[in-house]
Amino acid sequence: MEYRRIYDSKIIERGKKYYSNNLVKYCVKFNNKLYGKVLGGELYNTVVNLKDFSGICSCPYRYNCKHAYALIEAFLNNDYIDGDKVFEDLKGESKEKILEILKNIVVEYNLWEAIIKRENSLLEEGRSILKLIPYERKNVYTFRSFLKNRFLKNSKDEELLILLEEVLSSSYFEDEDLYDILDMMLQEIFERKNRKIIEKLFTLAKRYNILWFVEEYYYDYIDEDLGI
Repeated sequence: MEYRRIYDSKIIERGKKYYSNNLVKYCVKFNNKLYGKVLGGELYNTVVNLKDFSGICSCPYRYNCKHAYALIEAFLNNDYIDGDKVFEDLKGESKEKILEILKNIVVEYNLWEAIIKRENSLLEEGRSILKLIPYERKNVYTFRSFLKNRFLKNSKDEELLILLEEVLSSSYFEDEDLYDILDMMLQEIFERKNRKIIEKLFTLAKRYNILWFVEEYYYDYIDEDLGI
């Protein structure tokens, strides 16, 4: 099976035990993904992509963990809810009934952000956190967490480069913190393989000596056919 390529035998065995001990609170199949909550040290939000069985979870392990495999085990045992059918059935409900369901979800899980229209980009959020660092040192870790969990995978290419330059021009970071943050941001830039952005990055490297190692990333991540 495809999932055996990314889940080792220990993870699979633990995931099976989680499923057999009823620790999968629910498993929903929707748009070729599995969505569920799995009880561990706490109740974890877990998603599995059925195209390749890769999983992402709110647990500390994050990727392809036992909680993700527990969802796969539920799926293999046909122990899941058909999410497509749930939404199809909702089409037959009245507008008032659907609004009542929506209201209850928003209030219970504090999801007002999903329905309130505000112009507040990820770039602006990053800038705001960056400005807090001089006032409280622990905001370095807040900024790093913001990058890892929200900004890197969701930002636009240009936003990524803009925030990188603002990090470089700041004097908020000690060397170890700065290199760690630069490492995360450069990896993301090169993994995207956007030629124009990488060309701008090399231009940026000429202005900031601390980016002396950019060429190493280029050879690690870029295919020859990019032609830079």
